[in-house]
Amino acid sequence: MSSVTRNERSPLRFGLFLQSSHPPGRALGDAIERVLTQIQWADELGFSEAWLGEHLTAVWEPIPAQDLVIAQALTRTQDITLCAGAYVLPFYHPAALAMRISQLDHMAKGRFICGIAAGSVPTDLGMLDINAEAGQHREMMEESLEIIQRIWAEPLEPWTIEGKYWTVHNPEPLLGFGPHLRPYQTPHPPIALAGLSPDSPTLESAGAHGFLPLSLTFNTPYLKGHWTAVERGAGRTGAACDRADWRVVRDVFVAESDDEARKWVRDGNMARAWRDHNFPTLDLFGWRQFLKHDETISDDDVDLDYLIDHLFLVGSPETVAARLVEVDEVLGGFGTVVLNAYDWGDEPGPYRRSMELFAREVMPRVEAARSR
Repeated sequence: MSSVTRNERSPLRFGLFLQSSHPPGRALGDAIERVLTQIQWADELGFSEAWLGEHLTAVWEPIPAQDLVIAQALTRTQDITLCAGAYVLPFYHPAALAMRISQLDHMAKGRFICGIAAGSVPTDLGMLDINAEAGQHREMMEESLEIIQRIWAEPLEPWTIEGKYWTVHNPEPLLGFGPHLRPYQTPHPPIALAGLSPDSPTLESAGAHGFLPLSLTFNTPYLKGHWTAVERGAGRTGAACDRADWRVVRDVFVAESDDEARKWVRDGNMARAWRDHNFPTLDLFGWRQFLKHDETISDDDVDLDYLIDHLFLVGSPETVAARLVEVDEVLGGFGTVVLNAYDWGDEPGPYRRSMELFAREVMPRVEAARSR
């Protein structure tokens, strides 16, 4: 396990998370082109990675096959790592998915991280007749992962796994047919798991498996227990864990002044996404509480202005850098801050400028503060 002092920490990396959030009515081809453009900007500006989500039935997050977008992004970028965020394992037959991921890993030549998930959107799971209330999606994820890892580890040997949901026979070779494909990365691409709730059991599982942990957009009081969960899982199995591997997602917008940044957030699709999609979704699960910096705050007071003041990193480069340093200190250090991406609306300029200011002005200030 990793225990480091401030001066021993690796430089904080920064990435992009494309859920991908677009207002209803945005043509899917247009939405995907915007995603690809944002990834190109991130590559040019030195972002280390870009995560892409997938859902089958989410109107605000309309991409059902993120790896097709990753395949296109690979041809339009040079350095950035492209990350599945995530493959929802119950959506796929695990043997076919193992081969699909191996192919993408070869296409990426090392610029690929494989995020996995059980799925959380009720209409996605209902479409495939998966009983989430009984925990079927989590059982399917665990079984699928076992099969996928076995295929990657023993592709050439005949074997059988008879599971609850899938039975897989790795076949004997027949003439010119038979298993032959291993991932490009050894023993396989890095695997990541995202956590939501305080003291997340999902992140405990990430620690137990030695997977990369990703903490989603909740306030720091609720994220403080995430690394404890990772360490607890690692301690149970003896797996290694390092804070440099921990990704933390934040909503960020940077402008020349605090007032300009706040106005863009209030008037743009970032605010609309929260009002029309994120708040109703969180309320469905009773998760608005995870946005609070203080448990005594009423749910009714947790509105967009509250998020700008207490959760988002919004403002001038000086303001955003100071807020990010505070997050780093409260959490005890992490490896990569991942910026939630939003649809820029009618004018891409301010959004591109925000990414530029973050890369060129915020991050140098953060590193200077962390090195003191």
